[in-house]
Amino acid sequence: MRRVVLLIVVVGIAMLLVGCGRQSTSLSDRTVSGYEVIDGQGTVIKLTKKPQKILPLSIGTDEMLVGIVPLERIAALTYLADDVGMSNIIEEAKQVPNKIKANPESIIALQPDLLIVADWQSPELVQIIREAGIPVYVYKTPSRIEEVKTVIMQLAQVVGEEENGKKIVMEMDKKLLAVAEKLKDIPDNQRLTVVRFSLMGGSDGIGSLFDDICRQAHVVNAAATIGLGKDDIMSKEQIVQANPDVFIMPMWDYSAKTDIMKFKADIQGDPAFQSVSAIQQQKLFMVPDKHLASSSQYIVEAVYDIATVAYPEYMNKK
Repeated sequence: MRRVVLLIVVVGIAMLLVGCGRQSTSLSDRTVSGYEVIDGQGTVIKLTKKPQKILPLSIGTDEMLVGIVPLERIAALTYLADDVGMSNIIEEAKQVPNKIKANPESIIALQPDLLIVADWQSPELVQIIREAGIPVYVYKTPSRIEEVKTVIMQLAQVVGEEENGKKIVMEMDKKLLAVAEKLKDIPDNQRLTVVRFSLMGGSDGIGSLFDDICRQAHVVNAAATIGLGKDDIMSKEQIVQANPDVFIMPMWDYSAKTDIMKFKADIQGDPAFQSVSAIQQQKLFMVPDKHLASSSQYIVEAVYDIATVAYPEYMNKK
């Protein structure tokens, strides 16, 4: 009887080992055959292996990808990667020779094994590239800093570099925590009100990343308080009514036709604004657009910038 029981146990163990061996082989087969991911629009993207010729298609995607993968895995960056006014990766961009715009012919010519785009980009472009047999991952454009972190983690997973994504997010959290610690003693009713100027006027209301930058920097976004959306422009009358304490002025001229210093001087001397606190206190500060307009990990630098110009007495305290 004991021999029978022993035989049953041995057979059972053998079957278990065989089963485990089959499962291991199956998992190995799946690794060899590639993997699937689902993008921000619910499309299943099939990849045969970790992509080695990745193509981002916006400056924000450029910056995220440069932080996640080695440069040799990037087929090209966008033309803005070389722009000192908008790029936070100038030095890295020098090591990636190809620079492109959102042009189907130039994208297809590079034969990337993955194209990464934000959902604000042309659906027609995405369709053309997919029809050419190139995998395209579309991510949801972030409107809050937490969503920027989410996109970074999603892209890190897509390209098979989850640990690098985690490191970037941890560094973002560290910087945000440092700002929050310095500003923790500012009462809500003493937060300063700011207006961000573009070359067209006050901008970036509800739903904009700038609005979330303001929350993190403990300031009040005037455009949001009067109900304007992210693409709306404040009138002069609305700016005067909001009476902001600080004007955030642009440093980058996208048109290459505007004298930025003259633009600032014109705002400061505008008769319509002479009753505004920011003008009276001469608090017109130029903050790098490459931080303010960022949709990548560098957005935390904008939080630091805004907090520093608004509350130097807190931010510069040891």
